[in-house]
Amino acid sequence: MLLLQILLLVSCATDNMEDNKFTPWHYLFFGVIPLSSIFYYIKYLNSAYVITSFLLYVFISFIVMALLWKLISIMTLHWDIKKHFVIFVIVAVLVTLDHLIKLVLLKIKFETSVIGDLVLIKHRRNFSQNGIFNFLNIETSRLSMIVFKVIIIAAIICCYNLFKSQTAKKAYTLIAAGAVSNLLDSVFYGYTLDYIHFHKIVTYDLKDYYVDTGVSVIILLIFLSEIKKSKEKKDR
Repeated sequence: MLLLQILLLVSCATDNMEDNKFTPWHYLFFGVIPLSSIFYYIKYLNSAYVITSFLLYVFISFIVMALLWKLISIMTLHWDIKKHFVIFVIVAVLVTLDHLIKLVLLKIKFETSVIGDLVLIKHRRNFSQNGIFNFLNIETSRLSMIVFKVIIIAAIICCYNLFKSQTAKKAYTLIAAGAVSNLLDSVFYGYTLDYIHFHKIVTYDLKDYYVDTGVSVIILLIFLSEIKKSKEKKDR
């Protein structure tokens, strides 16, 4: 799912995206991906307890994505996000943060309850690393997954110039950080190590939120771009 989202968003990104000042209303788009996942998880929502877990997933995901966007916005206040070196540094910081959390969880075997057993911090080994191959029921080796992810990252790097505005580049940086972190999971562990567990819904990690945040912003920019085009056509 992670890499599929990256592919879809890179292909949808256009070069006519303009800088859009983020307003409180724009933050509502961080709820799009969690809420839309109901179409997949609806088959599991068979009790009030699981429904509560799903609602907590939506709420917590929204908060985490909003905070991540605020964090990268603060980081780029004094750094020019349009410079390759700055993007490299930010990606390195985000990837390091995700993997430091994983190292701590593995070393001290830390697990704790956040909200009963509805939301837990516990590491989970996810061997289903790619939604495309899982959907097609294709078995993959560790080496083939690493090669595939390297190709994805190379594609993201090649698509860098598609992102013109500062807002789009910040979204791009988050998606790139998620992709690199995903690759390092395959290299070091042979699986992805998730640790934010929502009861009978999903287990996430920070890199998943990097991608979801970046994807949400790109969706917003495409949406705003289409609205602008529609208005321009009406004015002609």
